[in-house]
Amino acid sequence: MSERVAGKTFSTPEEAGVEAPTPEEIREFRRMFDEAERLRDAVAPEDRIMMGPKFYDDIAGTEFEQR
Repeated sequence: MSERVAGKTFSTPEEAGVEAPTPEEIREFRRMFDEAERLRDAVAPEDRIMMGPKFYDDIAGTEFEQR
């Protein structure tokens, strides 16, 4: 049964109707990830733009946010 925590719903893959990726898909995802890292690492550190916390803080605005 799905569980709702901090405004997010957690389900099993079966409940969500999602199939596991094939080994070929996993290899392709890893290749794409490696390429993205290569492109990111090619940017000089002084030219990199850091994202603000709203892009990775997934508990902000929930009952788990520390104030």
